[in-house]
Amino acid sequence: MSALTIYIAASFKHLHGVRLLGRELRALDCAILDWTEKAVPPPGLTPAQRRVWMDTDRDGGQVFSFCRQACLSADMVIYFGASGQDAGVEVGLACGAGVPVLGIRGPLEAPGLMLHGAVTAWVERVEDAVELVADCARFAAEGEMPGAASDALVRALCARAVRRRGAPAAP
Repeated sequence: MSALTIYIAASFKHLHGVRLLGRELRALDCAILDWTEKAVPPPGLTPAQRRVWMDTDRDGGQVFSFCRQACLSADMVIYFGASGQDAGVEVGLACGAGVPVLGIRGPLEAPGLMLHGAVTAWVERVEDAVELVADCARFAAEGEMPGAASDALVRALCARAVRRRGAPAAP
């Protein structure tokens, strides 16, 4: 079993960054619920036509269904900022389902009230997010909660993944 199952909520404009982050997380033995494999417009479309294809989910609603289910079932959702309204909805789905959300703030991003509040913990750099996920993956693999001396962000992010595996609740 993977250490953690993670969904990365991001704008299509961050496709390459999402794929690179996913590769880093897979190296930590995390399973990635990867929308980038589903959101592939047919070849030969102009940029404007690709935008329409992405915005209307012309593939029978499969991209929406996959992403919705991923946000509800993941151990953790990572918000890759700055992203638009779709990623914000995904964060809201995760938050509503009790899935912890790690936010990577975009370089010029000032999240609004709802996005800021729905995210469990914010970091400024992708490297910081990978480090936090590595800590959470280690605790999840060991099946225990981090001790009281651990960083509050790690404790918050680990809670769902560890509970999912039947470990004792946080002290």
